[in-house]
Parts: sequence; C-alpha cells; structure tokens
Amino acid sequence: MEIPKAFFLAFLATGYYSDIVDEPSLKIISCSHYQKKFIQRKHVCSIRVSPLCASNNVTYPNSCVYCFANIALNLTLQIKFSGRCPKPHS
Repeated sequence: MEIPKAFFLAFLATGYYSDIVDEPSLKIISCSHYQKKFIQRKHVCSIRVSPLCASNNVTYPNSCVYCFANIALNLTLQIKFSGRCPKPHS
C-alpha cells in the first residue's frame, strides 16, 4: 500500500491549491472501482479537469485523483463541494 501514499504525496507537491470557490453542492463519490487491485497497480487517471474540494481543504482535479488520495488516507475524505477550495488566509 505504499504506492497510494507516494501518489498522494506527489500530487500534493504539484500544488493543486486554489483561491476560487464554486457554488457549494455536496457530492458523494464511490471509490470502490479504484480499490480493485488491478486499478491500484495502474494508477492512471484522465487529464479531465472537474475540481472537487475535499474535507481536507485540498482541491483534487477530478474524481480519480480524489479517490486514489482517499484510498491512501483510509477513506477518511469527503467531498465538500464541486469546485476549487478557497485558498487559506495566512
């Protein structure tokens, strides 16, 4: 299970944080497809962009990337809304 963790860390390093907020609308995304062993080995996501703001205040570019991150975090994430998360104020 080290590959999902490495993928998640690599994703965070790419900086998918943003400062634009979309209209809130709760989404439920099933990640069961991405939990299959042959899918876990491939770790391939499309480049389609459909941002999702998750409960950890990270914007994921699409549901595939969100699911791999969620699996790496033991399915602890939830979608707050479709769109980009607000940039944290420092």
